Amino acid sequence: MSDDCRENHSYRKIKRARDSTNGVDSISSLPDVILQHIFSLIPTKYAIRTSVLSKRWKHVWSETPSLDIDCYRYKPDSVYETIARRYSSPKITTFRLSISTTEAKPKQIDSLIEFAVSHSTEKLSLELRHAYAVAYRFPEVFFTSCSLKQLFVESGTIDTIPGHVTVSWRSLKTLSLRGCVLSDEACAKILSGSPLLECLTLFCDKLERLDLSECLMLKRLDVQCWEQELQIVAPRISFLSLTHSDESKCELADVSSLTEANVNIYCSRRLGFLYDDFGDPETGLADSLQVLILQTLEKLQSVEKLTLCGAFCLQILSLAVVCGVPFPMFKKMEALTLEMAIYPSIVPGVAKLLQNSPRLKTIKFETVDCKMLEETRLTNYLYWKGLETRQCWKPKDLDGSEPELMSSVMKFLLKKSGDDWYKVGSYTFSLNKNSELSFVTDLTQDWFFR
Repeated sequence: MSDDCRENHSYRKIKRARDSTNGVDSISSLPDVILQHIFSLIPTKYAIRTSVLSKRWKHVWSETPSLDIDCYRYKPDSVYETIARRYSSPKITTFRLSISTTEAKPKQIDSLIEFAVSHSTEKLSLELRHAYAVAYRFPEVFFTSCSLKQLFVESGTIDTIPGHVTVSWRSLKTLSLRGCVLSDEACAKILSGSPLLECLTLFCDKLERLDLSECLMLKRLDVQCWEQELQIVAPRISFLSLTHSDESKCELADVSSLTEANVNIYCSRRLGFLYDDFGDPETGLADSLQVLILQTLEKLQSVEKLTLCGAFCLQILSLAVVCGVPFPMFKKMEALTLEMAIYPSIVPGVAKLLQNSPRLKTIKFETVDCKMLEETRLTNYLYWKGLETRQCWKPKDLDGSEPELMSSVMKFLLKKSGDDWYKVGSYTFSLNKNSELSFVTDLTQDWFFR
């Protein structure tokens, strides 16, 4: 069911309830505060339409604490005129705006944002469609909203903030900028003006250095890099989610307080075109990828929980193990989650992670369909390095004396990696307080075939 169909269905249900059972209007008898809560769950355009039902309904929507405005098929001036003239609540809890930068003029978008700011909005969500074609820069008042507690922006441009403008997001605790253009200077201004910031999400272009040293309250950081190099200085965060491709580089200069990390270094389309060059010593591509991933893991040695996403990362770790490259220790890690497809070429990397995590109590495999390198490319690299390629994915230093958790996991992996198929789902190995091993599966009806 499409969004429009679903929304019309919700509106019809309200109208049917009003017309229902023996002529008794049960909906209209509800207190305004309940009706306004219901209106906050549907697009504002449908809430406004209820004003024609009767005198009782005429002004109910106008004090709804949450507004959800989508200007698709609606003229921005008409939308603004309606809410500016008829909306009467002095405060907005949640304001969501979805608007196209190619269909609306900057002043029209400005007026809607200024309306939200003037009503002391606490949670503001802005989806700027087509911003890749027509960039939109925010009005000055946007940076001075002291009431904001949560701000979500998709596809905006914040490459410059006028010098005379001071960012004053004094109540802001959650900030998410996705698909945005963000300069180092603008980012620094935003951070200095957000003293209570606790959670930060940045999927931004142009940013080169992210210094969070002065963000005293910040605990969670979610960063995605595309093709640029980014340096992160975040000595106080306890949780990090990091996503980037083999084309980008993210240097973790200081993440010394981390206790949990989620890392996804994925295989780019570019690498697909360079398959034939992957193992060539002249390109150094395979060697540089090992350095890239191992340097990242070295900065995560203090974490207690680690999630690695994608088989590509584990394949590169396996190459490093087979080549004898030094591998970091994880002396504090108690829980490891691996989101991957199970292939022979991931086994050495997983085995080394287990060996170098002496306090590990739980390991969970989430089997997913993910992009990875052809194993023939990996063995060609080992051949060029003068290493044995037969049985290369079987761990060499397992002698049967490993802890029960590790030995059980390795038996499972070696079996599954040799099968022609396996079920999609999760497989969890864990030790309880009495060091007793348990194995739990949660499988779907899907299968992986090789």
